[in-house]
Amino acid sequence: MPRPLKKRGFTLIELLVVIAIIAVLIALLLPAVQQAREAARRTQCKNNIKQLGLAMFNYESTYGSFPMASNVPWTKYGSGDNSLELIAPFGPNWAVSLLPFIDQAPLFQSMSPFIVGSPNLQTNVAPAGTDGLSWRKGIVGRKLPGYLCPSDSFNNQPYINPLVPGDSTIGGGWARGNYGISAGYEDYDHVNFGNRYKSSASNLAGMNGMYSSPLASTCFGAKMRDLLDGPSNQLMFAELRAGLSSSDPRGIWAMGLSGASIQNGGRGVYNPGPNSTFWSSGNDGGDELEDVGGGGKAGGAEFCTQITANMGMPCTNAGSLMTSSMSRSQHVGGVNVGMADGSGRFISNNINQLTYIRLAATQDGFTVGDY
Repeated sequence: MPRPLKKRGFTLIELLVVIAIIAVLIALLLPAVQQAREAARRTQCKNNIKQLGLAMFNYESTYGSFPMASNVPWTKYGSGDNSLELIAPFGPNWAVSLLPFIDQAPLFQSMSPFIVGSPNLQTNVAPAGTDGLSWRKGIVGRKLPGYLCPSDSFNNQPYINPLVPGDSTIGGGWARGNYGISAGYEDYDHVNFGNRYKSSASNLAGMNGMYSSPLASTCFGAKMRDLLDGPSNQLMFAELRAGLSSSDPRGIWAMGLSGASIQNGGRGVYNPGPNSTFWSSGNDGGDELEDVGGGGKAGGAEFCTQITANMGMPCTNAGSLMTSSMSRSQHVGGVNVGMADGSGRFISNNINQLTYIRLAATQDGFTVGDY
């Protein structure tokens, strides 16, 4: 009599082997998938910068100059403190000026009565009786995808400070942004009104006699013909990272302050290049930012620590103004930038510091080769 056939199934060992093989395959494939996703995000980020470049060209063609980095018509030449303070009544910035050129004209027009009619903020002055804050309502809290890098995991967190009026009368949040217009490489107040600021060798060997000439600054936007080093040698935009906490004022699209929407670092060895991690509890080291809170200026002590520096967001906690900032991103190995010839490039973290600051200045007299 024939024996009945036995039904054969997986043994426990075989099942474990199959599971182990699947786990190994997943472990091998996951980094590749993550790299592909990041490559796509980096490409989207670069495309955002190129679109901003096109908007800049259209603006310059229409009004004869690039937009101001920040519009503070009540400031004075050579005295730029009220264009460096978070609590000062600074006006709209370059990103606000470009709104009509990135399909956001209705949002721009909502700033009335501060702005009436033309989007050309180059000649705009604050209307009588205004305090320079009314333009913010209904606009600075708006999240605009074209100003956001998809690789930045912190740009969904708004900046909120009761002492810095935002989207509402007091205490409203500011939406984040990841792109800063180039304002040279010296402290922001040094290039107020487009001033060409002569550098000294005490900060960086080889820069003695160079001039930090900005593409844009407080109450100033250069003309295309001012780019004497050539558009392909001129930095127009560079990436900025959003603050790691709601109290960190870095990466805010509508805020016309250094670190928020303006990039101007690199003048010293303490802030050497993109994604630098040098931090200091003294006067210099990383970005120089203002920390408003606790009844006074704490110089960034609230969010400038060795821990945040290790996370790629260093700054000095001894500063008291929004003075300087370096380009930063969450991309591996470097940052996306936009050049004045309309191209988008990826700059390595290891770029020579002199090369970087020469890209930032419009009239330093140097052309830059491969970098």
